[in-house]
Amino acid sequence: MSTSIERRDGRMAVAGALLAGAGVVSAAIAAVLMFAVDDADAARGFAFVGMAGVVGAVIAAVRSTTTERKAVFAAGGVLLLIASSTMFGLSFS
Repeated sequence: MSTSIERRDGRMAVAGALLAGAGVVSAAIAAVLMFAVDDADAARGFAFVGMAGVVGAVIAAVRSTTTERKAVFAAGGVLLLIASSTMFGLSFS
């Protein structure tokens, strides 16, 4: 039974990592839309999706099996939160 739990936790970690990766891509798109295209409304939407990617990073950090992966996902989640929330805030000004 422990192997099925380990596989489920592994799948949750992979799903969280994919969601976090989508958040990173979304935050990068928000930066391009904000500064290169000058479309604040679209940038705000992508930045919000980037903030949702933080949830994925947290899931991946909690479900990861090694402490190194936990540290990477936790640090990545913090950096993603900073980048996405900054872009979200800048889209209002």
